[in-house]
Amino acid sequence: MNNLYAILLAGGTGSRMGQQVPKQFLHLRGESLLRHSVKRFQRFGLLKSIVVVSHPDWILETEKELADLLEPNDRIVEGGETRHLSTLKGIGSVSYDDKDIFFIHDVARPNFKQNELYQLVEQTKIFGAATIVSPVTESLVRVKQHQNYTKEPLRREEVYAVKTPQSVAGFMLNELLLDPLPESFLLHPTDLCTWMGERRVGVVETDFQNIKVTSPGDLVLADSVYTTD
Repeated sequence: MNNLYAILLAGGTGSRMGQQVPKQFLHLRGESLLRHSVKRFQRFGLLKSIVVVSHPDWILETEKELADLLEPNDRIVEGGETRHLSTLKGIGSVSYDDKDIFFIHDVARPNFKQNELYQLVEQTKIFGAATIVSPVTESLVRVKQHQNYTKEPLRREEVYAVKTPQSVAGFMLNELLLDPLPESFLLHPTDLCTWMGERRVGVVETDFQNIKVTSPGDLVLADSVYTTD
């Protein structure tokens, strides 16, 4: 491993939250979700740089929000039309080699833990990519599109919910970038696991505290389980 980088995806527009500002600017315990994620990665202390990927319409607001936090090696870049294209733009702003590792994180998740970042690095050294996951505690069934019934229960002990941060090594990125990207935005990968396809992805188990803020109620839940780790 040579360098560690963090790609922070902060390109939301606030449509699902029903707010005047995107969710990355909503406040949790006095600070925006965006600042929480930046500060957590800074506390990790091993990063070469942080790349914040912003919606084009919110670049200036993002710059103001992080003016006192970002270091000289850090940067803010304009995102793309999908989450995946935004990820590619963030990665494309960095010169990396095969042994470098990227964290990819959705800033709507303000509550990841420092020890999980170390575990992600170790899993990425083994598999080339890794992700935070949490166990599923409810019974699960498969329902196919356009059907209103199920005939396939799933073994919940074999199913995990995918979360962020995720991580990927430079050599694996070079392999993934050779795969053609579907023309339809609807078919773009939605996270690192879907981008990896059939390739093995290392897993680091987390708990219920890693909440994604996608609705006003989620912000209340995130506040109730927030930790300073």
